[in-house]
Amino acid sequence: MIKKSSNKQKIKDMKDVNDNNMDKDLILQEPLLKEAPGGSFKTAATNVFSLTAGGSDRIFYRIREGDRSVVLLCDKNKENFLSFIQIGQFLNENSIPVPRIYGYDFFHQKALLEDLGDEALFQKIRSSNTSNNSDLFQECYQKVIDVLVALQGISPEQTSGCAALQKRCFDYKQRRWETSYFRQYFLREYCKILIKDEEELEEGFHHLAASFAHEPFFLMHRDFQSQNIIWKINKPYLVDFQGARLGIAAYDLASLLHDCYIVLEDDLRELLISYYLNQRQQRLGIYQKREEFDSLYLRSALQRNMQALGAFSFLTLVKKKKQFEPFIPIGIRYLKLNLPHYSPLAVLEKKIRNLPLI
Repeated sequence: MIKKSSNKQKIKDMKDVNDNNMDKDLILQEPLLKEAPGGSFKTAATNVFSLTAGGSDRIFYRIREGDRSVVLLCDKNKENFLSFIQIGQFLNENSIPVPRIYGYDFFHQKALLEDLGDEALFQKIRSSNTSNNSDLFQECYQKVIDVLVALQGISPEQTSGCAALQKRCFDYKQRRWETSYFRQYFLREYCKILIKDEEELEEGFHHLAASFAHEPFFLMHRDFQSQNIIWKINKPYLVDFQGARLGIAAYDLASLLHDCYIVLEDDLRELLISYYLNQRQQRLGIYQKREEFDSLYLRSALQRNMQALGAFSFLTLVKKKKQFEPFIPIGIRYLKLNLPHYSPLAVLEKKIRNLPLI
């Protein structure tokens, strides 16, 4: 049910900082730790670990004492930090599984969070026990889709109560930003591809972005992939939700089922799309003909895959985070499979068709 990749690298890693007493002591002096369940931590009995944060510049520390642990988030980006707090509280209030926020400091942009552990869906699926058990594998994805349907069931009236969601939506301008990002960092800088007919390419990108104009908006995570879904006590939790906004329902589903970290077999992907549509109809009362949804899904997958390739290229070339580069060939493969079915981007398809899987 899963296509194994030769890449075995984990994006999230952990570094022990206990050998640096200055770092450890400074972290344990953080006033927010008083908000932890059970109160502050005792220095002598406490271990502190630095957690990497994937593609972001945020810093996370795991603070553990005996059987209890919390995560301290430090974020230099004020806007992202504010969005994280506001959206995290909103999602928690609406019964979406996200880490609890025990306390936060807006001025210093720090927050104390529930520790969900290290088992992302990415790791869970790649573990031998899960990947060899197709029923368990399918069950994991169905549980994630259940969370996605619940997220999309939050009404516009409810989202209007969250300041961070009031001012953001996945509109034409945002969709065009994603394809410009793809063109700049993936086509031009990573692949060194020059498309002579820039006007035709721009028209194709415009056509794709404009094709969503009449689609209803739902609450979307916007980075709904296996690295951002953490498994704790047999339940999926969402992280990295600070980019959430109103947008296209199929985009998050395509992020999950056309994920560059985990490649699904076609039959499983089809089964999960059917499961999503069935659950959406049963729980939200939304019915859509399969052929209509397939068209929406194809365009959403193209939009998402171009965004992912732009991001991986940017992280590899600009941020020097080479751990993302092995996932670029999977994104290329998705484009090779999907572009032939979308004629407005024929000029791009001709270039991608002959591109090696690096």
